[in-house]
Amino acid sequence: MNERQIIIVGGLVGAVAGLVASYAFFTPAGQRWRGDAEKNLSTFLQEAERLLSAADQVRQSVAELRGGQSGWPRSA
Repeated sequence: MNERQIIIVGGLVGAVAGLVASYAFFTPAGQRWRGDAEKNLSTFLQEAERLLSAADQVRQSVAELRGGQSGWPRSA
C-alpha cells in the first residue's frame, strides 16, 4: 500500500467511526442501543467473574487433593 492509499483508508475509517459515534450519542435509537449494550457488557463481566471464582475453587480443590501443594497460579 502506498502513502496515498493509507491516507484514503484512514479517512474512510475515521468517517465510519464518526458516523457510529454520532448515531450512538445523538439519536434516541442509538442511546437505547448504547444503554442495552452497557447492560449486556455488565452482565457479561459479572458472569466472567463468576467463572473465574469457580475456576479458583477448582484450583483450590485440586491443591487440596495433591496434599496441600499450591496447584497452578492464576495469571489474572
